[in-house]
Amino acid sequence: MQLTAVLVSVGALLSALAGGLVAMRASTSIGLVIAVGAGIRIGAAFFDLMPESVEHMGSLDSAMFLSAVGFLAFYAIEKMTTLHVGHETATEIDHGEAAHRHIGLIGATGMSLHSFLDGVALAAGLVIGGGLGLVIAVVVVVHRFSDGIGIVGFMLASRTPLRETAWWVGIVAIAPVLGVFLGILVPIPEQVLGGMLAVFAGFFLYIGAAELLPEAHRADRSRWLVIATLAGVGAIYAFSVWAGAVGAHG
Repeated sequence: MQLTAVLVSVGALLSALAGGLVAMRASTSIGLVIAVGAGIRIGAAFFDLMPESVEHMGSLDSAMFLSAVGFLAFYAIEKMTTLHVGHETATEIDHGEAAHRHIGLIGATGMSLHSFLDGVALAAGLVIGGGLGLVIAVVVVVHRFSDGIGIVGFMLASRTPLRETAWWVGIVAIAPVLGVFLGILVPIPEQVLGGMLAVFAGFFLYIGAAELLPEAHRADRSRWLVIATLAGVGAIYAFSVWAGAVGAHG
């Protein structure tokens, strides 16, 4: 099992790096990259994190409650820590760099923690063995590619230099590896894992809908942004159906 965990962890790391590299090379199309990242986060919240949270917790009500807590907590943190900036007009993108930087930092931290929890879930699946371990392994590896794109979207939206963005891509890439080894050494209770996934679902919904999408439409007003957002959501939905995260727990 340890060898399998190492191999899957390396695959997840390389997948995240590849996604980040693709997104950074497309940095001239900032609006499209941010829109795809927003779609990926929104889709992951609805079709990946929430179903997994319900599966671990065994309660839709609890999962929805904690998701609302995550959404409102991020809203409160974001608004209460940017009151001093004083930019409340459409020119926010030009004058609110400090606010955008801290939004990107919190969002990137949340995504890194999500990647870490994916590693913990992978370790649990490998302990159980069978088809579950294989499905979770594929989910972790493929989703890390979308996380590589998503983290670049966060950083571009927050006006972060490419050098710092590359560091965050590396953190997201290494996070599931650390999660795998922690999950093998110190398994996290299923209820706790499910609650954490629900909170991150709320984080991702707020970030995608309230921060990234408005930012994308300020940077680029073309109709391709809508298509890029829907493509990000659709790609995650299709993969989640294929992986069994949607429609398999009814």
